[in-house]
Amino acid sequence: MVELPGKALAQELIRQSHEESHATPMAAVIQAAREGTLQAEESFRLIGHLWTLERLFYYVYGGWGQGLEVGDFPPSVKYLFSRQIMDESTHEMLYLDTLLRRRWVKTQREAFGHSYGQFRIDSALAYYAFSLRNLATYPHSIRIAALNLGAKIVELTWMEGLAEALTDTDLQGVFTSQFVENRSHINMGRRIVEECIRTPFEAELCRWACGVVRRDYGMFLRELSDTVLGREAVVEAQVAPLRVHD
Repeated sequence: MVELPGKALAQELIRQSHEESHATPMAAVIQAAREGTLQAEESFRLIGHLWTLERLFYYVYGGWGQGLEVGDFPPSVKYLFSRQIMDESTHEMLYLDTLLRRRWVKTQREAFGHSYGQFRIDSALAYYAFSLRNLATYPHSIRIAALNLGAKIVELTWMEGLAEALTDTDLQGVFTSQFVENRSHINMGRRIVEECIRTPFEAELCRWACGVVRRDYGMFLRELSDTVLGREAVVEAQVAPLRVHD
């Protein structure tokens, strides 16, 4: 059996993301849930900000989709990406439905106008979204590796921890219902890296992009945790140097 060219790299990226996923700012939110101090107001902030994040994926994926051309990747890769777009849309609607069902807002229009659901340029959320959007200039395999073998692994880990700590079964279901899709996204990233990353140059780009996305997603999680727990959030933009070798 022929060894897939990017198999070792995929395992390396997954391992590193798993290691980083167990020490994120969301640990404080998970602890609050265990202690019973994550009440309605804190939950409102959490869902509102996650809804705002999911809305921004329309902007990110729109830019990524423009970079897919006829014949550049197998149809299966593009199909998997279209499924991921659909999944993110489902999660966005899930968060909005939660806001409405819990009567934290009365209408979708009110949700857009509420401070917990508004997009701000001077935020770590914006920094993360723009960081992802800028990956549109790189091959699809590179950006999928960065998101799905970087941030998505971190996201799944803290969601699993939070779901386990929550006693509110309705709120718990908001997160457990996303597990299947998030695991699918991770498997998609693994498959694309294994099959499509073939050169040392591409591998180095994957390592760099994955590290950048994990870093910027971590900045967003810090802001999210601070917001949920009522602490002052500070955005600290960072620049990661890129060194690649052919």
